[in-house]
Amino acid sequence: MEITKRQMDIVTAAITIIAQKGYEKLTTKNLAAHLELTEAALYRHFDSKHDLIEMILCYFEWRSCQVIQEIKDENLNPTECIRRFVQNRYRMFEEQPDLAQVMFSEELFKNDPSFREQLLSIMHIHRDEVVSYIQAGQQQGEIRADLNPIQLFRIVVGSMRLVVTQWNLSNRVFPLYKEGCETLDTIIKLIEVKP
Repeated sequence: MEITKRQMDIVTAAITIIAQKGYEKLTTKNLAAHLELTEAALYRHFDSKHDLIEMILCYFEWRSCQVIQEIKDENLNPTECIRRFVQNRYRMFEEQPDLAQVMFSEELFKNDPSFREQLLSIMHIHRDEVVSYIQAGQQQGEIRADLNPIQLFRIVVGSMRLVVTQWNLSNRVFPLYKEGCETLDTIIKLIEVKP
């Protein structure tokens, strides 16, 4: 992904504004004030609010694809691939809590079909990758073969979404990574083949 440092600063500021004040408050005026720039300076980097939101989604997709590639490069067993994928999400969201709030926000994606399509595309990348880990685990006898891989993906990722949402709504009073990993460990115990 090609992004300049200034564009990344703008993306980060936009994520903060959306997370803390809502999508409607993401205006060039508010963004410029947050960054201590002129509104004209913002337009040198992004043509519109729409382009900026697309860049936020591209950034999230880029981060996701980096992790997927790292998992492939490490040649892990399928269960460990699932674990690493989910742990990375918890780490990323704990490090960037505003990103977690934005990516799990319905508000951002309900107003523009292209945003929904872009987010759905990212979700499909995640689904395809995690389902491939599950199927490999089933073929290797690590994961119960009587369970539907798509449903298992929904359980794994759906539980992650719930934990992150609870964390956000509770003003982040519990350690996200620790709680998320404990939830994942429980799911893995339920789906793994017992010796």
